[in-house]
Amino acid sequence: MTTRRKYKTRSFVNLITVTVIIFLTLPTQATELNKKNNVIAQILFSHTKPQCIGRYLIDVPESFNNILKDMVFIDEFKIESQRLYRPSFEQRIKLREQELYNPIQNKKGKSKYPASLKEVIHLPDANGVIFDYNEFGTPDTYRKLEAHIYSGMTAFMITTEINDYSDPKNKERKDEYLSAGFTEAETNTKPATLSAMKSLISRLSGRKDDEIPVDKGVCIPDGFIKDNSEKQKEKVTFSFGNPDFIFGMYMNNTYVGSSSTLLSRGEAIKEEQEKAHYHTVKYGELQPGGIPAQEWLSAGMQESNSIKGKFPAYDFTLYANETIASPTKPWLSVEFGNTDKLSKYSESQMVEIWDRLVSSLRYHPNAY
Repeated sequence: MTTRRKYKTRSFVNLITVTVIIFLTLPTQATELNKKNNVIAQILFSHTKPQCIGRYLIDVPESFNNILKDMVFIDEFKIESQRLYRPSFEQRIKLREQELYNPIQNKKGKSKYPASLKEVIHLPDANGVIFDYNEFGTPDTYRKLEAHIYSGMTAFMITTEINDYSDPKNKERKDEYLSAGFTEAETNTKPATLSAMKSLISRLSGRKDDEIPVDKGVCIPDGFIKDNSEKQKEKVTFSFGNPDFIFGMYMNNTYVGSSSTLLSRGEAIKEEQEKAHYHTVKYGELQPGGIPAQEWLSAGMQESNSIKGKFPAYDFTLYANETIASPTKPWLSVEFGNTDKLSKYSESQMVEIWDRLVSSLRYHPNAY
């Protein structure tokens, strides 16, 4: 055998040897990476707590705390909540009433429609009040009902709007309203709206962050609304944030099932990814807790005014019940990402955290 042939044979053998080494090493490297990801996730999830969000439950790390307390809408009512001691709640009501009786804005400027407090309705057992008032610059035919309620160490504020042309001074406007085709009840929505507000208040109770209600109803931040015999529109948002990422859930029971799903919109998603120089990490169907869902995980690079240079960006999304959405199978979106946050977690670690979160999704007991 010539020297050249010997060299070629030796090179071929060396190539096979290197290939075998790489082939044997890759699974080991992948295993080590998975172990590292699991360890990091296990540290984060070493202590978890259940979170009741709308009609759903999910298990989150104990360090997670909801930071969004004012994005709850039940029918035409907006609800805000805050954990508060009773004396602080009573002080809040006192100051709010003083503010409405002597509006600061009335002293700052002139208007044909000064702000005024029309009525103060005290709730039973001194658990709160309802203020009926119009804002500065708005005629008193368009007013707000603002309820302050205290229950279970939680202060709630419920707001909504009403029309009221019942005052004799508004007779001409009322006649115009009626001639336009509106009903008598529509010229004064206060009685019906106030009745609905009181019904909502009677079903509202405060709760601890990880307390899971046993009654049928909907969970809101620091609170729970027990079901009655009537169907209601429910839009509930929670958001958990830390220095590394934001995790949010939004439930809306007014959506109706559709054939347009996250995966069916895949081509549009890919087009947007291409524009933003993102790539797909993974996508597909899953059924956490027996709930039909689809996920799409994207990653790329981002810039921020507060952070020098480009850094990794993650945008993970899950939609549940898209095709079968109904009042008793509410549509749900789950979002996970690190917009404007320099996360210490790698892409694979973010995926591991995401998988652990969404795999625990389920309906809360006795949800309906």
